Amino acid sequence: MISKHRIQAAAVCGLVLAFALSACGGSGGGASSTDPAQAAGGSPRTFHGSVPPDNLRLSTGAKGFVRTVDGRQVVYVVPDPAPSPSMPLMIVLDYLGGNPTFMADLIEAGKHAAAGEVLAFPAHESGSWNNGLPSNTNTKVDIDFLTDVIDDATANLPVDGSRIFMTGYSEGGFMANLFACTRPDLLAGFGMVGAEQLQPTVCETGTSLKMMSFHGTSDVYVPYNGLGEVESAPATLGIWEKINGCSGQEAATTLPTVVKDGTSVIQHQIPGCNAILYEIVNGGHDWPGAEVTPATLLDGRTSGNIDATSTQWNYFAGG
Repeated sequence: MISKHRIQAAAVCGLVLAFALSACGGSGGGASSTDPAQAAGGSPRTFHGSVPPDNLRLSTGAKGFVRTVDGRQVVYVVPDPAPSPSMPLMIVLDYLGGNPTFMADLIEAGKHAAAGEVLAFPAHESGSWNNGLPSNTNTKVDIDFLTDVIDDATANLPVDGSRIFMTGYSEGGFMANLFACTRPDLLAGFGMVGAEQLQPTVCETGTSLKMMSFHGTSDVYVPYNGLGEVESAPATLGIWEKINGCSGQEAATTLPTVVKDGTSVIQHQIPGCNAILYEIVNGGHDWPGAEVTPATLLDGRTSGNIDATSTQWNYFAGG
């Protein structure tokens, strides 16, 4: 995992720098945990797929399995035993050079599933998402794939189609933003960690959508204040405040310090608005609340003062 993560960090840096320069000049088989949700014909549906990857770390109370959509793997990490029917689903898109299992382990998905969260980790192709960055412009490929992931989940699993959320880390965050701009009708909310909106991305502005962003002020790969055609974190928040029809004065609220790790967290939000930015002061290019390893330390401080996974889940799933 360490070497893959370092490859991701270096590659993201190269892609963002390239962007700045250009600006300046069907499904698996075996059954797993059951759920009492009923399909259209009255037969029970289950959380099911093939066996999980061998190196996926799972906690007591969590189960993992793989489904195949459009020839790609989608790793699910779910509560075991399964909760009540029609659960929300959070789709998590991984970073450049990563894979679904790495991403699930990085954010300790087993722990979150044991607490009642249903998480899906789709695989990109060729190490990267087609998210609109210079070398990844065939965006329709992954928009169609992620649409099919949602279709597969809502048709075959006990998942509530009105409560589908998407988030992503780094390159995956750019992709989550692009999907939210393109197909907001399929989502109840979306998030980004270590990523912001790309200036060329055109949003369908007729559909409001919950939005949440987490960004470290010391992120050297995707700078907090933007770079080239990558919008700054405050500018991205402003775009989604406008899409959500919000007006008024933003409030900046410093959250309580949970651990003394050199970071602090400031929440930026117009009161009552469905667009929120968490500024991670001194935070690096990391997923707040994720596992800290020698590799993540090389990418900067991972804040323990907020958990990006559970914060997004609670916000999106909370109605």
